[in-house]
Amino acid sequence: MSEIIRPMRCAVYTRKSTSEGLEQDFNSLDAQREACMAYITSQRGEGWTALDTHYDAGGFTGANTDRPGLQQLICDIKQGFVNCVVVYKVDRLSRSLLDFSQLLEFFDKHSVSFVSVTQNFNTKTSMGRLTLNILLSFAQFEREIISERTRDKMGASRMKGKFIGGLIPFGYRLDKERHVLVPNPPYDEQVRFMFESILQEENVAKVLDILTAKGICLPERKLHNGKVWPARPISRAYFYRIIHSPTYIGKVEYKGKIYEGEHEGLVSLETYRAVQDLLKTKRSSHGFSRKPIPGLLRGLLYCKECGSDMVPIYAKKNGRKHFYYLCHKCAQEGYASCPTKTVRQPEFNEAVLKQLAERGLINRAELEPLELDQQTEILSKVVRRITYAYQGENIEILLLNGVCFTFHAAVKPNYGRHIKRVKPAQNTKKADRKTYHKALALQIREYMRINNLSQKECAATLGMSPARVSQILRNI
Repeated sequence: MSEIIRPMRCAVYTRKSTSEGLEQDFNSLDAQREACMAYITSQRGEGWTALDTHYDAGGFTGANTDRPGLQQLICDIKQGFVNCVVVYKVDRLSRSLLDFSQLLEFFDKHSVSFVSVTQNFNTKTSMGRLTLNILLSFAQFEREIISERTRDKMGASRMKGKFIGGLIPFGYRLDKERHVLVPNPPYDEQVRFMFESILQEENVAKVLDILTAKGICLPERKLHNGKVWPARPISRAYFYRIIHSPTYIGKVEYKGKIYEGEHEGLVSLETYRAVQDLLKTKRSSHGFSRKPIPGLLRGLLYCKECGSDMVPIYAKKNGRKHFYYLCHKCAQEGYASCPTKTVRQPEFNEAVLKQLAERGLINRAELEPLELDQQTEILSKVVRRITYAYQGENIEILLLNGVCFTFHAAVKPNYGRHIKRVKPAQNTKKADRKTYHKALALQIREYMRINNLSQKECAATLGMSPARVSQILRNI
């Protein structure tokens, strides 16, 4: 009796890191797919058939899994449409060892095989997994080397004053032949007007009003992906970005240092320094500063007028701290953008807690002795969202059970300066590169010992050059 062959529905996955050359009739993705289809055809006697769906990722990095083609493949695997994933090479699926391990675990969970047509291994055995991990370690190592070289090249170009890409500064356009920023009339004159106006008015809010009255705004921008940013007014934050940028005096900033740029400045060095001195004097003469801080209703309180979250801040004046909630839209676009602006935090907290206590939703005697974070956590278990409309002084509280109630509270507003939201510091510490290389070398040495291979034989098995294997083993 002949053995029944189980059908093997194969999904071909292809990837290319850059979009260069994808417009050609036969590109890298087509070449990968053709090789995979030939392999599947050779296994037709085993019941292998290729799915018609193209799981392609042109112009996407292998450093993460945020790729439409890969996400579609994962979705089809969950629905049971795929029995085997076929790639041209291991690093086409991922260049991250962690992501690849998670994908393999996902494949095993759904009984999906994985095949690389140019690298012969079996992921069902421990030896096959070791081989795969070594290959992925090389792929991740190569990706990090490429990233380092790219960063070094971009840094060197930046220090020479070159424009390396990104959003073109307001008032300039890009000369594509020389790849240099050049003045863009009439916006270059508008930049000069901004610097002259701040020196004349000595008040940012007045200058923004003047710009609005004159119709000076950010022009429409069309991005490479076809998306269009419509023309919009210059916000307070963007205005500060312009008048603080050394770009407008013909210089570039890189890692906190200023270098001479290749482009022409739009304002004189004297005008630029006069503006910086004026802003510095204004800050010091004001006598206090404000910073974002943890607040009782952080993450729960929103502005009824514009829907923005209200951020807890404080101002320090004459040795005393005054606490407020600030509408985020006002912080970003200026106080003219929303009528809510700021409200005093203690009065607002008291009004909310009083209403919740009267309805038996919280116990203030148990709540008040706790730390601020603990109080916020308890409120979050009761309240889904709180909105506030200053024009009517109405506070609306939406509970987690869907019940919503509104009450009137005379909370005292405050009109302060623009507050710049400070982003939390990110942990950018990287793993020790020397330790990583040593671990990779130990892994290869163990692979050679188990299989009784020489360096040359190991290099041939892994598809690497003997010089590269020798270079890595020297790290032990």
